[in-house]
Amino acid sequence: MRLKTTSISNLLLFISLSAKGLCEVIWVSYGWELFDYVNDARSASLGTANIAYNISTPHASIINPSHISKINNNVSLTHQSRFANMINTELIGFQVGEKSGIINFNIIYQGISKIPDTREMLLDWGEDGQFGTNDTGEGNGVIDPGERLDNSRLKFFNQYQLGIHSAFRSTIFGLPIGFGFKLLSYSLDKKIAIGAGLDIGYNKKINQTHFGIVIKNFPASGLIWEGGNVEGTSLSMLAGLSRAKSNIFGSQIDMNQMLGFNLYSSSANQDSNYRNGLLSIDGAYGCEIVYKKKIIVRIGKNFVNEITGGVGLLWSHVSFDYAFLSSNATPEIGDHHLLTINLSSDWISSKFNL
Repeated sequence: MRLKTTSISNLLLFISLSAKGLCEVIWVSYGWELFDYVNDARSASLGTANIAYNISTPHASIINPSHISKINNNVSLTHQSRFANMINTELIGFQVGEKSGIINFNIIYQGISKIPDTREMLLDWGEDGQFGTNDTGEGNGVIDPGERLDNSRLKFFNQYQLGIHSAFRSTIFGLPIGFGFKLLSYSLDKKIAIGAGLDIGYNKKINQTHFGIVIKNFPASGLIWEGGNVEGTSLSMLAGLSRAKSNIFGSQIDMNQMLGFNLYSSSANQDSNYRNGLLSIDGAYGCEIVYKKKIIVRIGKNFVNEITGGVGLLWSHVSFDYAFLSSNATPEIGDHHLLTINLSSDWISSKFNL
């Protein structure tokens, strides 16, 4: 309890000092990635390109906070397992309120257990294998001839993250703007951090095309560790468009197509579709074919160049979505699966007499 109270106090102190310009912040690129790559099965199978396409689940507002609408199946459960069950993630979403007062809540939990810590394994004693002689190779941090690893010094630690994302929509200067508030609790071995952030989203339909834009971590998201170290994540931007086609060739087949773009201005990686200095732009696309509004087949490519796909089954009070993500780097253990179940709270109440 004392540790949690201290972390919350540090967070409030960080917000106060940052506003006065008195707190030094270390800027990082991946402090809030939990809210970037943890998605429901439907979004994942579409390559998370649904920035302008509202999938009508509580999870939709994680990608674009403006995707707030009254839905029937307003409780969503998602399980994701990655890297041969080394990383497991649970996502729970639900919706509260009526009409203009609708709020989407999403709770994300991720656990990574038994992470190897090899920092103390190297007996860095130099080529003669004797400690303290200051011979060639002693204390240089690499394995030299005559040195070895001590397996008894191998240790393991765990990492846990708990995130809460709440989103609502409000009219600002005549425009329907979505606001997504984020809270993050981070536990790495014996170190604990807590932070807060904000996403802003907008969606507009022009003719038959939807356009969406999201500013993530506006103006910046902060994560403060128990020891006082502060990590800040600067804003990034998502942009997308989507278009729907109904009754293709006069049949009961509908199609939803979408494109998404992710723009970073603070860092660029080697795999980006476009790089210029610190600026990088990555693209994603998705397509789903819906038969009789009951059976859905999806395919796409996400922002890290993984091929995605999945299927969905929809009924009036329940729906199931499955997604498969194919890893380019480590297909043996990198390929992973997601499963999402969407339920109606009214249906649940009727079944259990709540």
